[in-house]
Amino acid sequence: MKIKRINIPQWFFPVIILSVGALIRLVYLGSMPGGFHQDETFVALNAYDIYREGRDSAGLYMPVYMSSWGDGQSAMYIWLLSFLMLLTGGRWNIYLCRLPQALVAIFTILAVYFLMRRMFNRTAGLWAMFLLTICPWHVMMSRWGLDANLAPGFLMFGLLFFIKGLHNQRFFLLSAAFYGMSLYCYAVIWPIVPILLLLQSIYGLCRKKIRLNKYTFLSAGVLFVAALPLLLFVLVNKNILPPFSSSFMTIPKTANFRSGEMSFHVTDMIDNFKTTARLFLKQDTGSVYDVLMPWGLFYDIGRILIVLGAILLFYKTVVNMIKKQFTYEFFIAANVLCGVINGLYVSAKLHQVNSLFIPLVLCEAYGIWQITGWIIKRKKVIGQSITIAAVVFYSISFLLFQRDYYTDYKEVTNAYFAAGVQESVAFAVKNAKELGITTISAEKAAQWPRLLLFSGTLPSEYLEHVEYERFPTPSAFEKDGIQILTRINYDDINSDTIYIIYYIDEELFQENYILTEFYDWRVAVPKDKLED
Repeated sequence: MKIKRINIPQWFFPVIILSVGALIRLVYLGSMPGGFHQDETFVALNAYDIYREGRDSAGLYMPVYMSSWGDGQSAMYIWLLSFLMLLTGGRWNIYLCRLPQALVAIFTILAVYFLMRRMFNRTAGLWAMFLLTICPWHVMMSRWGLDANLAPGFLMFGLLFFIKGLHNQRFFLLSAAFYGMSLYCYAVIWPIVPILLLLQSIYGLCRKKIRLNKYTFLSAGVLFVAALPLLLFVLVNKNILPPFSSSFMTIPKTANFRSGEMSFHVTDMIDNFKTTARLFLKQDTGSVYDVLMPWGLFYDIGRILIVLGAILLFYKTVVNMIKKQFTYEFFIAANVLCGVINGLYVSAKLHQVNSLFIPLVLCEAYGIWQITGWIIKRKKVIGQSITIAAVVFYSISFLLFQRDYYTDYKEVTNAYFAAGVQESVAFAVKNAKELGITTISAEKAAQWPRLLLFSGTLPSEYLEHVEYERFPTPSAFEKDGIQILTRINYDDINSDTIYIIYYIDEELFQENYILTEFYDWRVAVPKDKLED
């Protein structure tokens, strides 16, 4: 009896992988991680303020670099979230605030498939797509709204259209647009974007894949126009130009310019390289919510295949450069190299070197594609068996990672992301209005951006009544006539104040206050006010 071969459509596996990738990045997005991280809170706060008043939390009209913590915040995430708020009529929730990151991550999965398929073949594209879909780092970073984590996706979009531009130079316009937008995702990548584009462009010109024509000049113009506001921003913050604003944007001066995060001293660069290497080898930052151990950034097997893939890829790149032959491996190698350069001038905690991680996943995909392909050519059955075994092993690792993510990791993030503060602020404000209490005092760990966002305090109201502890950190502000203190004076606990406290301090309030629990947080309402 002859077994009929089943013809599987070419779109089947990409659609399945993309669907899984989307599912694991969108399901429970608003509740897992629990709470709202202080940095993503500032993103949401600035987006809400831009939507409502066209100003960021510091009152600056449409700044190219937003105010946060005094040292600024990249604008791209805030612009994307403000656009989503247009669609919801200004209504926001945690799910919506995390959606831009999740969507960019999903489109990045699709981008690496088309990128590797264009450069090599469909199998290489499927491996890249699959490995990025299940990558612990990519899953975790796609599920909370840190502005810096948009950068890896936009860099991949830029690279995809650059590669497509080698065949049709119209795509260079899109490549320039995405590389330009990447500059608004994370300031730390500013030095490497021009280096990356220079490497890729010189190589394309030398190998006669790029011709100087209207599209190349227009693309350069697009990139220059996109980068110009940030160039002006740097000049302002280097005290070469004064801050200025126009009818459509503001070039601000920040309290602490982020260039302080970068160092180009040789000693610092050596130390930073060691830190980056240690991060890759140990796959652990020491921060319990950054990396979920033992799965790390790429799983243990991932690190091995990244090294093997990188060796094969750089070997192929060098050999073809010596032969003066064009090779697509050069472009992945250039992105890895620029990621390493990124790791030289910043201290790698995690997202500080996020430009390196997707190129490493591409090395991983390249390595397993080359190794299994080599074996299949010689022993087809063995090669196919190894391919299936690798997919099964990765899938089991991924399932175990997901199990830990939704159990052990959930408990960690509830504490570190201050789960319960949003409900506490709403409950405290409601009771203050009902009881005629004019003061709410919150534990410092609640963090003032959360207090501003969750109380719905807009820049116009905030700036009119704010009192600073030390600029830009407020000690107090007002909302609807209620003064909100960002610190608790434990030497002066009084019955005219509602307190938002952490659970370890509840004994101080049990006698004279009614405590309402929200995860690890408590709202203490004076008993005598309730009795009245």
